[in-house]
Amino acid sequence: MTNYLRNGAFLAVILGVFFQLYLKEVLFIVIGVGRQMQSIDEFPYRCRRLVHKQLEGCEDLWLDDEERVLYAACSGSIARTQWNQAMGKLNISARRPQGSELMALNIDSPGPDGFFDLRKITPENYVGALGDKLLDLVGFDVEIVDSSTLRFWLINQRPPVDENGKLLDAQKIGANFTIDVFELKRGKRTMRHIKTVADPDIYSPNNIALLGEGKFVVTNDYSGKVGLRKEFDPLLGGGNVAFCPASGACHLATPKNLIFPNGLTRGADGLVYVPSSFSDAILVMELQKDNKLKLIETIKLGMPVDNLSIDAKGDIYAAGMPKLLEFVGTLDDPFGKVAPSTVWRISRGKEGFVKEKIVEDGEMRVLSGVTTARHDVKTGRLFMGAAVSPYLMVCDPK
Repeated sequence: MTNYLRNGAFLAVILGVFFQLYLKEVLFIVIGVGRQMQSIDEFPYRCRRLVHKQLEGCEDLWLDDEERVLYAACSGSIARTQWNQAMGKLNISARRPQGSELMALNIDSPGPDGFFDLRKITPENYVGALGDKLLDLVGFDVEIVDSSTLRFWLINQRPPVDENGKLLDAQKIGANFTIDVFELKRGKRTMRHIKTVADPDIYSPNNIALLGEGKFVVTNDYSGKVGLRKEFDPLLGGGNVAFCPASGACHLATPKNLIFPNGLTRGADGLVYVPSSFSDAILVMELQKDNKLKLIETIKLGMPVDNLSIDAKGDIYAAGMPKLLEFVGTLDDPFGKVAPSTVWRISRGKEGFVKEKIVEDGEMRVLSGVTTARHDVKTGRLFMGAAVSPYLMVCDPK
């Protein structure tokens, strides 16, 4: 009996440690069990949805503060649920017929319909993996080349093909990811393809952050494209950040055990901020002389985060996911299900980082499944996109 008691006590200790170190965080921080959320009415905004067929599944946004134009990478809500390697959905036949579209909105000109003079930016000098000239966009970043030129670095989730252009089985080998670079003259409706970046260390890219002079870092959200090991990544880790020089091969800049690293960004301070969609940690990293990233600080928001963005003041805006399972539910039914959303602002204070909840919609009355938030310093307006939700969301200060 004594041995049974001893073994039982030992097992209880092990289970208690497991709960305290891991299960407790998963349940209450990551999944959000019992999390109390605020009503959108408690925040100083009037929010609305921009419902338009060309504004479905706009996972990432970028704001041109100078020209007052918001750019949105929109892939279609249904198409994103079927052609999305991160979700394990690799049905090539369900790709959006017109592909993904880069949409532009003049944020100071709402227009009579409220769609901000919505227009498509058409790619030129681009063929595509299947010769169909279609893009399959995920995240992106933009470089201001000069007063009239923008350079878009677009993560492109292309179908896999062989050297003869014959379609391969994506279910077995995953998507054919590239970074495709386009130049856009401000005010124009076409962008010209100038180069494609492909590298073995860009295999599951989620988002990209430019470092200047043609260099960039990109998050690989999983340990691989497909396979059993990938399914255990939320528990064991497996994602990483890759560094790519202006020319030559990319290399991994972090260990391979990051937990679903997501929409990273380069801060106004030159540091790289890497959020996680399966933990509440934002890793603050510094690029070293050997082009590896060194962890120097961790910011905890108490919930998983999708994408980060920087506003004109240098503040970071984070799209939080307060109820992860409800968010995952929208990935299968974007027109029928909604998920709570939270937007945080992270700024520098005298004693370190200051974290402030900017808006939250626990009742899902307007905001749902937000994956990116862009703040316009001039007007105080918030623009929000979502990986699968069939609309953009806009909040104006009251």
